Amino acid sequence: MWVGWQLSVAKTLDEIALGDHVCAVLDSDEQHWEVAAGFVASGLRRREKIVYFDSARSATPLLRRLREDNVDVERYLRTGQLSLIPPEMTDKLWSMSVPEVLALLGETIGDALAEGYPSVRLSDEPATAVNRPRGISLAEYDRAVHGAMQGNPVTLLCQYERTDWSTAELSELCELHAIEVITPAIYDDGLLRITRMAPFSTRVSGEIDFSNRHLVRGIIEKELDRALRALKHDGQIAIHLESLRFADVTTIVQFVQAAESFPQSHQLVLYGVQPLVRRVLDRCGAAFTTQLTLRDTPLNTETAPAGPIEATE
Repeated sequence: MWVGWQLSVAKTLDEIALGDHVCAVLDSDEQHWEVAAGFVASGLRRREKIVYFDSARSATPLLRRLREDNVDVERYLRTGQLSLIPPEMTDKLWSMSVPEVLALLGETIGDALAEGYPSVRLSDEPATAVNRPRGISLAEYDRAVHGAMQGNPVTLLCQYERTDWSTAELSELCELHAIEVITPAIYDDGLLRITRMAPFSTRVSGEIDFSNRHLVRGIIEKELDRALRALKHDGQIAIHLESLRFADVTTIVQFVQAAESFPQSHQLVLYGVQPLVRRVLDRCGAAFTTQLTLRDTPLNTETAPAGPIEATE
């Protein structure tokens, strides 16, 4: 389909390249934090300067998700490689003229390069732009920014929460972007989000209660069935709980019961178990369930040293 200035394509977070101007349509809070943190973490690994314009009051959950992903947030904030622009400053963008916005963009890129960063990665959440003064449309801003990006070492992610925009507005905004970020999920009901990280490795984010707990048990059983049928498998079914915000006692008990149904050749491995969940697991006899293992989340060894790349002679 021809949209804006070139053919529209879909990319995962890992496929975003330098110079891309991408958008993401967000259907839940957990998807929001997954996309935002993934975009930021990828830039940090590339030693890019990250400037995050926070219009949706999302700095706290963004930093929380980054910590859950084993990113050393404090170090990057301390060095200035990660810069969060607060809502009171971000909201002023939508009262600026187009030339003023472009001047700010040029200054941001110039400052990052002057600090020694090879490139800069920007993200905005134009949630408050819905109530911007009439006159300049968000599409006008977007077109101008896209033009100014050309030839500069900058990557931009525009995040649109579906609930903030009408269907017509969202359609127009998406058509202005040549690339849309896709973040497939096994399940997402706005409360619980389940994603596949790798074969036989699943991440559970959000809240589990009586309305959706059966899905988690069902996924564990399906993963075990797939593992038993696989020609090559190490015998481990991994469930990542770093971003689990809430789980009732019945759900936690189900993890133990699911592991007890595993054959001796396989294990259910729970990563990133929160202290409260761990205490309930202990009371339910997790320590005596040989097919259940609790592990800390592996350290993120891909993260590069903080700060710009030092010049060498």
